[in-house]
Amino acid sequence: MKDLFKTNLSFLLPYLIFITGGAILIAVNSKAETHLEFNSLHSQFFDVFFSYFTRLGDGFTLTLVVIILLTVRFRIALFVAAANIIAAIITQTLKRTIFSDVVRPKKFFEGLNEIYFVPGIDNHLYYSFPSGHSTCAFSLYFALALLSKNKILKFAFFLIALLAGYSRIYLSQHFFEDVYTGSLIGVTVTGITFFYINKIKKGPLDDSLITVFKNL
Repeated sequence: MKDLFKTNLSFLLPYLIFITGGAILIAVNSKAETHLEFNSLHSQFFDVFFSYFTRLGDGFTLTLVVIILLTVRFRIALFVAAANIIAAIITQTLKRTIFSDVVRPKKFFEGLNEIYFVPGIDNHLYYSFPSGHSTCAFSLYFALALLSKNKILKFAFFLIALLAGYSRIYLSQHFFEDVYTGSLIGVTVTGITFFYINKIKKGPLDDSLITVFKNL
């Protein structure tokens, strides 16, 4: 685990800064106050930008990445898929059982004129905590960071995950706490999955779709 941290400092160090800063923000502000502060920061450009960028944390993007990785090596495709599936199960179980009564910003601020909603976005009302998109984004892009050897690329993956998470707040689909917790689930599950997937001995998992088709 020490080696995993050292070789992925470009992702994990800024993530630790985010986690620490986020914990302070949660401690000193109510979720309503934090959301209204973020909600005041909007523009036409970012309305459009985050409307599209948020898709980088959804199931379609994940599926596309896994299909591409199948042409590289089954092991890494299995790693990315398994990490995301396990993280998603945890998130969806939490939001539909223990935290099923936690509503989203649109329902929470119902009747208040001070909240801004991005035009054209269908805002959901229930199952706010934790954020599924944020879980997926941080799991997917941390997984890609773990697979990459390039420090700049690792940091870029962190930024993508962070912006995908922030898009959920910007679009008022989630509160900061939802995104924060979703990120913790995604990163933790992915790190553990990476550790165990590498314990599987070399074999068919180290083939790819390309090698399989070549051998037909």
